[in-house]
Amino acid sequence: MDTPIAGFPGFVNELSEEYRIIFKQKRSFDQFKRCITGLILSRHPTIASINGMFIEHTDQSNLNRFVTGNSWSEYQLNKTKIHMINQVEPDGIVILDDFITEKFGENIYGTDYHFDHSKGRNVFGHSIVDCVLSGKGIFPLLSSIYLREKSRWRDSRKHLTKIDIQIRHLTQLVDMGLKFNYVTFDCWYFCKKLTDHIESLGKDWVGQVKSNRLIWVDDKWISVKEYAERIFPDRSFKTAKIDVDTYLVKAVTVIMKNMGPVRLLISNNDRGKFHFYATNRIEWNEAKVLKVYCRRWDIEVWHREGKVDYGLKDCQLRSDGGVSKYLALSSCADTFLEIVTLLSPLLGALRKKVGTPGLKHHFVHLELLKDLISFIQSKGKKSYECILGAILYPYKSTKVKRINLV
Repeated sequence: MDTPIAGFPGFVNELSEEYRIIFKQKRSFDQFKRCITGLILSRHPTIASINGMFIEHTDQSNLNRFVTGNSWSEYQLNKTKIHMINQVEPDGIVILDDFITEKFGENIYGTDYHFDHSKGRNVFGHSIVDCVLSGKGIFPLLSSIYLREKSRWRDSRKHLTKIDIQIRHLTQLVDMGLKFNYVTFDCWYFCKKLTDHIESLGKDWVGQVKSNRLIWVDDKWISVKEYAERIFPDRSFKTAKIDVDTYLVKAVTVIMKNMGPVRLLISNNDRGKFHFYATNRIEWNEAKVLKVYCRRWDIEVWHREGKVDYGLKDCQLRSDGGVSKYLALSSCADTFLEIVTLLSPLLGALRKKVGTPGLKHHFVHLELLKDLISFIQSKGKKSYECILGAILYPYKSTKVKRINLV
């Protein structure tokens, strides 16, 4: 059961002030704060459940219209979020990736069958192409629904591959003024079209490389795996320790087919398996390449939190604009909680010691409990009826009103 909400948490009121200019009407601004609060605190943050969490709530259709309507700009929301991130993150690394959220319902916009590599089979749902900033915190930046070329949801617009979507994301991030210098990604995004675009924006990159990529060695093209097996083991390999795992690593400058000169990092773990990484920074040593690429795993943290804590798995909206804005609001809610964690001495100490998202949410619940007590004290006996109604009938505003004619 979700905690009944008597008022917005203090940090939501404070951080929301930067967004006031986006929402022209007070009702819209209140719905924004309602949505942010619900996304942070609801166990299953659908539109109906978010609306029902508040002791004094209006009809659910009002919140639904706020999310799916055209009364505010998604671009401006993201731009304001970027401005907030810049105030706490002077620099960071942008990570590119995508993930799948399973859905049940063919009328949910953008759903299709996609191959899930973690499960080894096709699953029905959303394929979401996204990026995050990794710095002192982890901040979701931009998200887009990927539509297959023959998707029934496609309109007359040109089909965009996942590479195309990430190129658009990076361009928007630069236009919005995000402070970052490096971009990192796994082997599925490693291609010259993307790396050329990153360099055109004045940024550097580190990407994972498939073992069959070809490099020019001794007047012929050979795979990076064949090259690694040829030179390994070698005394020039260095030892690198990442968490509890130990690797032997070596960085060399090579000519890679369809890529040109790159700095190639060869990594071998204690089980004898090779991994390969490349960067445009020819002068970087092994430690620098590893330091940047290892930040890529931060996006997995957001994927895990986004699916469960911020409703990406529960989203069932049926319009392009609705799904897109829901994704933007979810990432905005996570940014609010991440910023207050960085700025609050108490939450900051908790983050260094444990850092689990659940405990951060518990501290917000404590603030809401304090507000609930204040609500009871101010409303007196009447407050009990309001609270019981919110607990027992959270979706009262969604029920169909029946009229009996006598």
